[in-house]
Amino acid sequence: MTPSIPRVLTIAGTDPTGGAGLQADIKSITAAGGYALAVTTALVSQNTNGVTSVDLPDAATITAQLHAVSDDVEIDAVKIGMVSSAEYIAVISAWLDEVKPPIVVIDPVMVATSGDRLLDQEAESALFDLLTRATMITPNTLELEVLADREPRSLTTYSEARDAAQEVAQKLSTTVVLKGGHLSDDPLINALVTADGEVAQSRTPRLVTTNTHGTGCSMSSALATKLAGGSAPADALDWVTRWLHEALTFAPDLQVGSGNGPIDHGHRARRLERAASAVPWDDQAQSIPTLLSPGDAHGITEADTSSVIGAAGPWTQMLWNLGAPVLDEIWRLPFITALRDGTLDEWDFTAYQRQDAMYLDIYSSALAQLAVRAEDVTEKVHWASDAALTIEVEQSLHRDWLSQHSGEHLTDAVTMPKSPITAGYTDFLLARTATDNYVVGAAAVLPCYWLYAEIGFKLIEFNHPNHPFKAWLSMYGDDEFTKSTRRAISIVERQMDEAGPADRKRAARAFMGAAIWEREFFDQTSRMR
Repeated sequence: MTPSIPRVLTIAGTDPTGGAGLQADIKSITAAGGYALAVTTALVSQNTNGVTSVDLPDAATITAQLHAVSDDVEIDAVKIGMVSSAEYIAVISAWLDEVKPPIVVIDPVMVATSGDRLLDQEAESALFDLLTRATMITPNTLELEVLADREPRSLTTYSEARDAAQEVAQKLSTTVVLKGGHLSDDPLINALVTADGEVAQSRTPRLVTTNTHGTGCSMSSALATKLAGGSAPADALDWVTRWLHEALTFAPDLQVGSGNGPIDHGHRARRLERAASAVPWDDQAQSIPTLLSPGDAHGITEADTSSVIGAAGPWTQMLWNLGAPVLDEIWRLPFITALRDGTLDEWDFTAYQRQDAMYLDIYSSALAQLAVRAEDVTEKVHWASDAALTIEVEQSLHRDWLSQHSGEHLTDAVTMPKSPITAGYTDFLLARTATDNYVVGAAAVLPCYWLYAEIGFKLIEFNHPNHPFKAWLSMYGDDEFTKSTRRAISIVERQMDEAGPADRKRAARAFMGAAIWEREFFDQTSRMR
């Protein structure tokens, strides 16, 4: 039976600065949802600038550690990192043969970044034998060259490395995790390669960063954990690739060390913790002035983030100033950045389409509510026509995507019920448009126009003929939607100008609430897997 919390043993050396070795393994196992156990093979004095000394225990100490763990704890997976001698490898091999852990992931640390070999001939031969016991191995490009008997620095492209990985998989009867970090391809491709060839790929944008210390240790430990937790190999690779990309992206914020710094193992966990927090959202609308008269808004300065469409007057400029920080947050979301770069997983986009289709059903009802409540005929026509277009045009686009992308790997995305975020957002819009004052309801739907349009204008700049989502990006910046957004902004400006202070404040709060729901809606697929 698959354990709810996999127990994963790492066998490796130490890093007192926490970026590599046992310390990185423990963080990675925890981040991937496991419980970490650790056996120390070396006490390494190192930091982000390099290694200063290594103290090695005798083989008997390693044997004692291994049995201390396995005599007491059922082990679901083992990750093996650097082992420096044939004697150590013999001890570990004997223990593996005795305990027979169901999953063994080996990071074959054999070659330094400089290209220098780290093991003597006897140890290398022993390591080759150890690798035949692995479920997966995770060599970097330099190590793959050694294992495949290729010339140093000869593997530069994905196709070259894939062929070498298949040879190694055949020779060792294992699965090779092909890591694209040292290759030239962009986007970066990680893959699973067996004796029969490539079985799975995971793509991610290539990052230029010096914060790569411990990346190999972290990847292998996280893979072992996801496999032990019951993930299919392809799903495990995809999760680890996403997690590592996020850990690398935000690594500079750690400010650890003066050399090649560590990755941020905990960024995803902290992001999800913030997303799950029940603390009320920041009520930025509380900073709105008393707004006793229209003249009160004229002293409000423009936000740092400019609007492509532009405000219709001081009141909507005030709303833009309030919402601009949320727009910046949306632009930095993993979903949006991957959509922009063309690296968004098909599952994520399909899940987004599914949720958006359900959202639009209710959104059109909210617009219809505004049409009923509007007193001005032109405003009635605006809301009613947009409600109809939402059903006729946008919904048909979503239905087309969902009907054409229904493979087995997308089934759960296509059939997914309404998420808590989609339900919360649509309930919010219905409540504001059906039960609150008209100006409040109009302000509540405005981010659905304005922020969405602004994100679209930014995304369309990244479109190109080979973009995997070019058809969708081409729809952004649509003239009719831009005109409709301008009309919605003008309506809200006029209604706020005529409203009293209390209604203006409620309208501003409704606008901010919807802006935050927009952020949550875009972000939700990055929380689903």
